Amino acid sequence: MNDKQFEEISKKLDKIFAIIAVQSIDNKDDKINTLKRLGFSSDEINPIVGVKNCRQMEGWKRK
Repeated sequence: MNDKQFEEISKKLDKIFAIIAVQSIDNKDDKINTLKRLGFSSDEINPIVGVKNCRQMEGWKRK
């Protein structure tokens, strides 16, 4: 395994751990905001949270 492959696997594992961690958050807006701050795109967040467009929700608009 070379360095590029290792970095790619590490990034994917980080995303998996982040998804597991936010499962305990009950509020969808809080969950969206947390995932956004962790670098997830809206296309990745939508199925995780179970919404059609997270960009229209308050959690996405927070700064």
